[in-house]
Amino acid sequence: MAEQISAISTSTSVTGLASLNAAQQAAVAHGDGPLLIIAGAGTGKTTVIAHRIAHLINSRRARPEQVLALTFTEKAAAEMERRVDLLVPYGFTDTWISTFHAFGDRVLREHALVLGLSPDFRLLTVPEQVIFFQEHLFELPLDYFRPLGSPLRPDTA
Repeated sequence: MAEQISAISTSTSVTGLASLNAAQQAAVAHGDGPLLIIAGAGTGKTTVIAHRIAHLINSRRARPEQVLALTFTEKAAAEMERRVDLLVPYGFTDTWISTFHAFGDRVLREHALVLGLSPDFRLLTVPEQVIFFQEHLFELPLDYFRPLGSPLRPDTA
């Protein structure tokens, strides 16, 4: 498999691949199936993922609309999108790069009617979430997470 990865990485048309180290190049050119990348902060994970997305698109192994990349923060999603835009040909920017929350929101809105929701639902704000759980915690079937007592409810102390 190492020979195959080496051959792929030297023939790829992805811009800037030479700036990656050997392990990063192997990750970018990885064949089919999942790949786990374990690395610390500032080690180039975002760079590798952006190059991997570009490699999949440029080598025609995936169309841009078939790519989904999820991050935890808006800042990381914007940076990933910016990097991919620089690496793929103009007009190939239909990738789906977002946060996990934005992804969930989009999927729920697209399938809201099937799920019995209104497509224009709104999410609760943090204060609304706190109030909701204070009012409904004991109605939820959460035996494992249910507090043994509550200073707010004298019948549970």
